[in-house]
Amino acid sequence: MVGTAILVGVILGITDTRNAAAPAGLVPVIVGLLVVGIGAAFGTNCGYAINPARDFGPRVFTYMAGWGSEVFRAGNYWWWVPIVGPLLGGVLGGWIYDAFVGNRFPRA
Repeated sequence: MVGTAILVGVILGITDTRNAAAPAGLVPVIVGLLVVGIGAAFGTNCGYAINPARDFGPRVFTYMAGWGSEVFRAGNYWWWVPIVGPLLGGVLGGWIYDAFVGNRFPRA
């Protein structure tokens, strides 16, 4: 949730034309470095869960490959946290950016 909130907030910050936006050619590089930084900071602790597909896809694959429903019961049904957390974190990151940074610029 925190990693996704940071990701969305920084992406909004570097692409907002009312802000001192990054040059268009550098946006992919900045976002890529940001994802690597979030992964290095949170990857060991929470499994790099900044995108629901990073956890849910492999679980569905292992379910279909024969491991059965244990992949969804493991960790006291933890499978839903890396799906719901990034969704809530994305909304929270956008709201925080808009509340504390985005609304400070005049409308264009």
